[in-house]
Amino acid sequence: MNIKAWFKFLVYLSLFVISFFNFTIAIFIFFILQIPIVKRSVLGKLPFNLDRKSWLKKETYKYKENLWLDLYYPKIETNNVVLFAHGGGWISGYRRQPNNVSWYRYLVSKGFIVATIDYRYGYLNEIDVLVEDIFDAYRFIKNMFPLSKVSLMGLSAGGHLALYFGLKYKPSVENIVSYYTPCDLLDIWKSSSLFARFAVSTTLKRLPVKSKDVYIKYSPITYVNKDAPPILLVHGLKDSVVPYFSSVKMYKKLREKGNNAKLLLHPFGDHGFEFVLKDEKTKDILEETIKFLRGDLK
Repeated sequence: MNIKAWFKFLVYLSLFVISFFNFTIAIFIFFILQIPIVKRSVLGKLPFNLDRKSWLKKETYKYKENLWLDLYYPKIETNNVVLFAHGGGWISGYRRQPNNVSWYRYLVSKGFIVATIDYRYGYLNEIDVLVEDIFDAYRFIKNMFPLSKVSLMGLSAGGHLALYFGLKYKPSVENIVSYYTPCDLLDIWKSSSLFARFAVSTTLKRLPVKSKDVYIKYSPITYVNKDAPPILLVHGLKDSVVPYFSSVKMYKKLREKGNNAKLLLHPFGDHGFEFVLKDEKTKDILEETIKFLRGDLK
């Protein structure tokens, strides 16, 4: 190998080392920033004393290569299925986190079959891949329960995927429930949360200063149409990760289009408030969520 080739090799090696170092530092900073969110999200639970075995049975299926879903069945016969997408900023989260499981217990105790899924992460994939996973999970459920009434539900990033999929691709669903969701991805840059900015820029692989059009393209609010299913938006006014006005904007646009939409705001709620607060307002919001899923649109 001549000197020129050696020099070129050393340059590429240096660039690799620097890139790897920067990536490692970024991941470290990400986890440091995420600690309070992870603690609240992973270890929290809904403010109800629910039977640890509130479901009749649980089944696990591979709905596509390397991706799994769990089905929780209630103790009564039903054809109402809630397809549940966990949160985690598109780059983290797991369907069996304790906080998510508390949601399944609650939904199952109210008579719903719960289909909870994992999806691929945004730090290794384009966001279209994550949406594709939601689509494939939906098809799997419809094939398994052809006569079922399917609702889409998601928390935070999972709510974004549920809304985006439900509005852009118009699957046959009864309704969509979205908790503290960035309905307009540009709103995240009006938040003080470095984690939220890191998560969305990692997933979209771009910053809004040069790629505003990409943020608009992947925002659920862009796809609001007169044929949207009933949509419930839930947000806390003290949300430090996703500004609450993102849900307010979405609600107003849905109503302008004549859609059946409902907005529930918690005056003291932060991101993931239902896993922390035990007050009556939180319980009321959870009960209103069940009514909405059952088709009570008042």
